[in-house]
Amino acid sequence: MEKRGILLFLAIILLLSIVSAQTYYPAGHAITIQLNSDGTDKVDEKYYLYFPQESDKVDFRNKSLELGTSLDDWKTFDPIFEASFDPNTLNKKISYTEGDQSFLQISYDLSEPLMAKGKEATMMKEYNLKVNFFNNFYQAGLWIFPENTSINIELPPGAEIKDAIEPQANTSTNGSRKVITWQGYKQTNKISLNYILWKKIDPVVDLNGINNFLFKTQEGIILIIVTIGIFLVIIIKRKKISSAIENFVEMNSIIKEE
Repeated sequence: MEKRGILLFLAIILLLSIVSAQTYYPAGHAITIQLNSDGTDKVDEKYYLYFPQESDKVDFRNKSLELGTSLDDWKTFDPIFEASFDPNTLNKKISYTEGDQSFLQISYDLSEPLMAKGKEATMMKEYNLKVNFFNNFYQAGLWIFPENTSINIELPPGAEIKDAIEPQANTSTNGSRKVITWQGYKQTNKISLNYILWKKIDPVVDLNGINNFLFKTQEGIILIIVTIGIFLVIIIKRKKISSAIENFVEMNSIIKEE
């Protein structure tokens, strides 16, 4: 009994030492994905942190200086600090910001577009979400978004949402972009997001080509001079021209009356 009591006491001491060593707690996770029509999609992930005491914040600040910009060192320090869309990532950067809301931020480009091209017509293109990008949220046949995680997808300017979004999401706007947000605990066997981008219509008349011809070629400059000359002659001799027109109309009217 005494031996068992000593072991229990040591276990409590060990647990208390582990708890007391915890100088910060995760306070939220925000993922923002900016989609671009040219496929250069970018991601910002923020891991919000809570510090029980000001000294804990100082300790973490010093630790961030020690770890620097090495993502591997940060992940070794705490496995929660990782890019959610690995391995489809490029140009990863990490930074720590301290303030009323302190957070560790991981920014990167996606190695390929998040959206796959679907149906294409003369005037539009359809895009469908590649669900394999969310495999880090996949568990036992379901996609699970944790309670403290928000996923924000900024669609390209002018994109129009097609069909229902699954799981259910909030929709807002940021300038000319629609923003799809999954927030709070979500458990689903299907992730779906489709949108349409309308193609730009090229003008029938090539204004740039006309401009280059008129002002950057010898023939164009001669044409401008001749046109200006004709307008000047019309202005100078407008009275004679007007009189000739009136006489013509009058003579034709007399002929018709006869």
